[in-house]
Amino acid sequence: MENTVWKSYLRDLLHRSLVEPSVILLDNFESHMNDVSYRIVKEELGSFLCAIPPNAMSICQPLDVGVMAPFKRYLRDEWLTEKMIDGEDSDDSTPAEKRKAMMKRIIAAWDRVTAAEIRNCFVKALPSIEE
Repeated sequence: MENTVWKSYLRDLLHRSLVEPSVILLDNFESHMNDVSYRIVKEELGSFLCAIPPNAMSICQPLDVGVMAPFKRYLRDEWLTEKMIDGEDSDDSTPAEKRKAMMKRIIAAWDRVTAAEIRNCFVKALPSIEE
């Protein structure tokens, strides 16, 4: 995400949903964690910007790691399967047909995400109760 899009997100979208003061936790992506972002969050949003420690994403964002990663893998598999069946040179589709094909791939990929995958992604994030 480039800086102008990120600044617009902070000012136009995130600002509306914040209850001041808030702590905004983000990954270490360069356009997220910079002097301009810190200033906007502090001065305009009345909040605090904090970076999530490296290698902590799987704990802090279990759905991103535990569900979206398999979903993206399944989506890529659906696309590759379609390319193998249709061939590489079958790009004569209209934009509407391409969107429809993409939606079908998304539905098929989501159907492959199991309830067990969704449950398992929270195992690291939630404290376990030892009996």
